[in-house]
Amino acid sequence: MSCLRKQGINTMGHSFDALPGGSRKLTLDVDGPILSNEQLRSHLETLNGVAGVLEGGSGKAEPPAAEPATAKPPSQEQETRFKSADSEAGDADIRDRMLIFSLLSRYPNISGRLLEIDGSIPEPERAQRMLELGQGFGRHLSKNLKVKGEISSLSNAVELLLIPGLSPLVQIAQYSEGLRVSGYTKNMKHTASKPESCQFLAGMMQGLLDSAESLPRYHVEQTQCIHSGAVSCDYRLSPA
Repeated sequence: MSCLRKQGINTMGHSFDALPGGSRKLTLDVDGPILSNEQLRSHLETLNGVAGVLEGGSGKAEPPAAEPATAKPPSQEQETRFKSADSEAGDADIRDRMLIFSLLSRYPNISGRLLEIDGSIPEPERAQRMLELGQGFGRHLSKNLKVKGEISSLSNAVELLLIPGLSPLVQIAQYSEGLRVSGYTKNMKHTASKPESCQFLAGMMQGLLDSAESLPRYHVEQTQCIHSGAVSCDYRLSPA
């Protein structure tokens, strides 16, 4: 898609999901810089049929209808165009997928990209957003680990998912209540000083656990943090 390539964004793949009413949702797997929702819309709207999906329509290109005398002025149309809750939720979902796949394409050396993402998030939202991104990243990373057979116990999940997925990023070991991170590898060197990196790791652990369909639900809780003066970051794994 040339409209995205001009912004330095490469399209790695795409898929369509069926929606009620016969319409479809387009999901793009991309790699490149972070763009605001407004920048994304301005480029994606140039693609035939995409504007209708963003507005909650059928996705079919329609010829412009004659404007009635009571129609809103163009400026007002633009201001109210994407204000529904469903539209905003859809925008966030597309944005997060783009960020997650940009990290997956760089794994395990995600440090620089993770630092860019961290700096682009408003500070009041940073910890929660990094937790959510880590969770999505962990769910997708599990597919790359190519675990054979079902994971039905926590010990299996730690051995086959958590340790293999996290060890390229951090110095990690198991303790009586969960996992202990005592330091970072070179693949996380740029974000080692950021407290939000601990939230990303907690989310990543949660996502990896959630990806094991045969495993009972477990909850990840950080009980102490290096950035608060502790000697390690401890993460308790307990039944949900």
